[in-house]
Amino acid sequence: MRTIILVISCIIHIVAYGQHRTVRQIVDHVIHSYNNKDSIAFNALLNKDVGLYFITTLGVNNRWTYSPKISFNHHTDCSINNPYQDFLAQDQISNTTKKNITYSNQPFFECETIYKKGIFVANKGKYHTLSESINFYKTHYSDIIGEEITSNKRQELDYLYSRVKRIETRSRRIIVNSDTGTFIFYITKIDGQWWLTIIDFASADCSV
Repeated sequence: MRTIILVISCIIHIVAYGQHRTVRQIVDHVIHSYNNKDSIAFNALLNKDVGLYFITTLGVNNRWTYSPKISFNHHTDCSINNPYQDFLAQDQISNTTKKNITYSNQPFFECETIYKKGIFVANKGKYHTLSESINFYKTHYSDIIGEEITSNKRQELDYLYSRVKRIETRSRRIIVNSDTGTFIFYITKIDGQWWLTIIDFASADCSV
């Protein structure tokens, strides 16, 4: 019975979230499912062919991790690298329900200082943080890793760079500045539908 209920719940979420969404709607869905730690609803916002990229940090450099779907509360095959998995399980975005969306390329924050609270949507294709991080990693691979980059590794990174670049050109960066801090994610229009494709933890992390 529990399995049947879970399957029905998944279908309901897929139908509800699979309809054409406005920018406002997907932003609301991302924040709501993130705050409720509702993995099913959150994963319904991910495109099955694209999945979700996380921009993270390792030392002073940006890194990234990829998952086709996530689990907020359990360390499973869907988990991302620590400490970010624990952060996902605990993080909250507060006091955003009554805030209107503002279309602006300005972030209105610097490290932990927020100059203006609200939800800020950038122009499509304006920001390329993930592809820039991949290119920097490839260019400075020997300094970061301590050995020369191999041909296979270079090809792997070139392919990833091209794939991510195509995603970014169709994406809008969303910055949510709230009482609990800054949350950054990207939504991408694919086949006429908005999907969540990137979460950027690195740009708001000034601990390094």
